[in-house]
Formats: sequence, C-alpha cells, structure tokens
Amino acid sequence: MSQSQSAFRSLFRTGLPASILALGSLIAFGCTNGEDGATQASPEFDFSADTRIVTIGGAATEIVFALGGGDQVVAVDLSSTFPAHVRNLPQVGYVRSISPEGILSAEPDLIVTTGAFGPPPAREIMEKQSVPIIWLPDPKKVEDVYTSIDTVANYLNTPDEASSLKEAIQSQIEQAQNLGSTAETKLGAIFFLRPPSLDSGGMAGGANSQAATLIELAGGRNVADGFSGFQPVSIESVVAMNPDVIFIGQSSEHGASPEAISALQNNPSLSQVPAIKNGAIYPVPMDDLTFGPRIGEAALRWQALLSNDAESASLAKFEASSSDSPGE
Repeated sequence: MSQSQSAFRSLFRTGLPASILALGSLIAFGCTNGEDGATQASPEFDFSADTRIVTIGGAATEIVFALGGGDQVVAVDLSSTFPAHVRNLPQVGYVRSISPEGILSAEPDLIVTTGAFGPPPAREIMEKQSVPIIWLPDPKKVEDVYTSIDTVANYLNTPDEASSLKEAIQSQIEQAQNLGSTAETKLGAIFFLRPPSLDSGGMAGGANSQAATLIELAGGRNVADGFSGFQPVSIESVVAMNPDVIFIGQSSEHGASPEAISALQNNPSLSQVPAIKNGAIYPVPMDDLTFGPRIGEAALRWQALLSNDAESASLAKFEASSSDSPGE
C-alpha cells in the first residue's frame, strides 16, 4: 500500500464513523456540456507507474491520492493541502486563478481538475492542449463525490479501491444521518466563510452550496436558503434568519480569526440571536468544504456539534414548559 493510500485509509480506521457519498464527475478533453465543467469524452489513455499527474483542486488531489495514484502526482495547486505531504510538491497556482503555462511546465501526462478551474480563458487554452484532462464537477453534493471517484478510478485502473472508498464514505454519511435523525429539534444553522463584524455583514453559504449540504447531512436546516452559493449577508439578515448554530470556516491562511469570532459574539446587534445567546458558534476546518474522500468525516464533525445543541435545545424546551407549570 502506498503512502498516499495509507494516509486516507487511516481516516476510516480511527474513531470517526464511516463517511460520505462520493461524487460526480464527467470527463472532458475539449468538449464542454455545462457550466459545472462536466463533459463527456473518453480518448484512450494508458496509466502506468511512469505517468506524470498534475492535480488542480483539493477534491481532485484527494481523490487521486485516495485511489493510490499519489506517487505519480508531480505538482498540485494551492488549494490542495491533504494529504499533508502534498504541500512539499511543486505548485502550479490556485485553481480559480491559474496559469496554463505553470501547469504545462510540470510536463504532465494527465491532468485531473474540477469545475472550479479558472478563469475561463485559462480553461479554453487547456482544452486545446493534447494532454488528457479529467474535468470533474465543482462538487456540491455527495453524488458529485461518488461520480468523481468512479471517473478517476477508470483512468487509474483502480475499480476495487474506488468501491472500498465509496463504501467507507457511505458508511460515514449514513452514520451522520442516522445520528441526526434522532434529534427532537431540527436546528437552524448557518455557515460563514467570513463572519459579520461590528459594522459590516459577512459571507454565508446559501442553497446549493457545500455548506448547505453538510448542514443537511448533519441533520440541521440551513437558514440561509434565500440565495444560492456563497453570498454577502447583512447583520439585519442574520438577525432575521435567527440561527440556532453558527459554523465558521477556519484554516491557517483563510477564515475567521479568534478576534473576528469574539467580535461576532459581542456584537450587540446580534445579542438576541440564539446561536450568540447560547454560545453555539463553532469554528470548523475550511477544507470541510473540499468535498473529496473526507466528506463523511466532515458530516460527522458537523453532526456532533449540532447534536450537542439539539440536546441543549430539548432541555431548554423542557425547562421552559416546567417553569410555566402551576406551582413553579
């Protein structure tokens, strides 16, 4: 077993319940069918130990490594941070703002990327190259992950590894969903890429976002359902949405600082929001939104945080009804 496979399989042997669905992807080598980058075309490709792979996008990188192709990866993009040793590989830019010259300088035999690849002119240039490219969707649903795993496995000739990986992910997702279904209260939650400050709004995950999917998998209800994707929200909007739980993305380079979280907690305009009143503000890893092989792990993490507050909500409801009883 390669170092790359063992790094992922350890995730499914440690205390975390089995994981998520794996997800969608179609392949393209120059013909595009949709905005998400999903395409169809299958030229002949022979994968071998000498194949040089460049992966662009965290989900693409994690899937290749999880399926045993990590030893052939010669370069990645800046959004690829797992397994940890990929940070030691040459980097070709950032998936959403990338230079074709940087990619081609790595002399790849195969490129694996997602629909997040951009800007559009860079994609147009890459689609005209002779190098085979696997275009995976920009994953937002569990189904996207599964499709992507199958697509990459087809090129790496690793169908057994794909089946095992999807089973582990599905097991984790089912566990998160089963745990979430036991909660008496379906809590309203919101995820912030950037939380509101004292004098300005934040950036939240709406419908059809990775954040919305994780909240739903965890047994919660995304209160930011009035818009799609990640959009700015005002302080007044947060008050109106009235979340029970607030998730905030964090990483070493991005996301909310402890100071920003403290400012959110102490914002007088939000003092009556349940999540603020009850201290239900949780930093979560920003790469929970990657939606690769670790999506089940992320769903379980978010479910554990939600379930703690579901218990608190049930207790508060009981205490309120008791205090209204005669003799209290």
